[in-house]
Amino acid sequence: MVLLNELGEIIQSNLECQQLFHVQPDHTNIDGYLTASAWNEAVRYFQVVSNSSHCEPFTKLVRLSRSKDIYVLKVNLVNTVPTNAFIAALTLYQQDDELNEALQARLPMGMVRVDPEGRFISVNPAYQTLLGYNDDDLLQLTEFDLTYHSDANSEKPLRENITLGAGNQYRVDKRYIHKNGHQIWVRTFVSSILCKYTNQQQFLIAVLDIHEEKQLQETIATSERRFRAIAENVSSVVWISSADPLRLFYVNKCYDTIWEEKVETLYSDPHAFLAKIHPAERKMAESTRFSSSTNSWNINYRLLFEDGRVKHIRDSGNCVFDGNGELLYRVGTLTDITAEIEQRDTVVVMAKKLRELVEYDSLTGIKSRHAIMTDIQEAYQEYDRVSELSVLVYIDADGFKNINDSYGHDVGDEVLKAIAGHLTSNIRDSDVAGRIGGDEFVVLLRHTAKAEIPHILERLKCDIECEGLPEGINVSISLGAIELSEKVVSAEQWLSEADKTMYQHKRARKKNRLSRKH
Repeated sequence: MVLLNELGEIIQSNLECQQLFHVQPDHTNIDGYLTASAWNEAVRYFQVVSNSSHCEPFTKLVRLSRSKDIYVLKVNLVNTVPTNAFIAALTLYQQDDELNEALQARLPMGMVRVDPEGRFISVNPAYQTLLGYNDDDLLQLTEFDLTYHSDANSEKPLRENITLGAGNQYRVDKRYIHKNGHQIWVRTFVSSILCKYTNQQQFLIAVLDIHEEKQLQETIATSERRFRAIAENVSSVVWISSADPLRLFYVNKCYDTIWEEKVETLYSDPHAFLAKIHPAERKMAESTRFSSSTNSWNINYRLLFEDGRVKHIRDSGNCVFDGNGELLYRVGTLTDITAEIEQRDTVVVMAKKLRELVEYDSLTGIKSRHAIMTDIQEAYQEYDRVSELSVLVYIDADGFKNINDSYGHDVGDEVLKAIAGHLTSNIRDSDVAGRIGGDEFVVLLRHTAKAEIPHILERLKCDIECEGLPEGINVSISLGAIELSEKVVSAEQWLSEADKTMYQHKRARKKNRLSRKH
């Protein structure tokens, strides 16, 4: 088998063809092996029938230039954009059908013959090797049993159309299920034939392993035609130009979908794609794409549509050089990454909200217990390195339980908010306040000069004014402050000592109030 373009240039050939033609490395045109008139006849045939709904293969008996034997030439059209390619198969002509079966057995591609129900009539060794089944296995199965179920459902209407006389051949890419359970992508060519003995319809199926197409992908850097054969099957805009970026060779139809305009506009004006790029990013895109000194690129920009929609695009590409370092052409892709960007933004917002839930108390808005304990631990560890003075202040609301019991939790919550606001408004920017739980708070005074401490504590312990609370509610707090020193052996001890000091002050104040009453 051999893949050719309209000019008869050989794009790819299998081993059998290379041996048959005695292929010379410097001779890449079919007219060296087949008469030019025979190939031109095949091309003219497809120019006439290519627009018809049922395009049958071109078939002709030919004699090769380097052989006395007669061969059956069968040519199939492969539609590509903007040019066509052809798959040609050469089979030694034999009058005896049994000899043809023997030839099929030697073919490196899978060949099977099935009845209208898909039951196997004959199978060549290449097909069995591809799928791992032997003759006994296949007697229990149909060709559709070996086809991935969704692909089988899609193909059955094509098979039925042939049965009803709507054409006699079709091509389809589908997945087979190997005997070991894994899937194999294949390209199948299905032809309707009549059994010369029974005159009943049968189907001859030629099976190509998709591995050949993978090989085409791997050699894209050296074959523009192979590149075009696969580019229409990807979800990104794919383009190729000469060394001069203003000479476009090819752009796939995905451009119509992403840019929402006809791809033909680019062939007449390669700058046309810039019109929809956001004005703030248009110059960057233009200088990157059309720079003569850029060997590869990977940039992102936005498309802006008249209705206000925005699409995010990843524009990437490379220059391809020959063995002498000469620039051959440029290849690039334009991928719509809008969903990726939106998903990333959603994750960022969710992460921010989660961080706020973890770091900040939902009622008061100041730091949560977890976050303030982290700050206390960091201040303690830092003291071991720099020995700068820090003070931890433990704070408790006076009579908070009575307020909650007498006025309800809604009033109690307002009191807690007021305490939090009082603390944050009476500390420095370098200090931090947090809620430990209930009506207990802490303030961490970082790197504080000793002379500043009394003034800050004096401001903190002032009575708190709460607007909007019922009359008779006076909010006051008790506090205990502990300087960080070498006597403190852990952050937990530091917090515990501040807590004890606060309760000592609270009891002393309560005792003084009782003594004044008596």
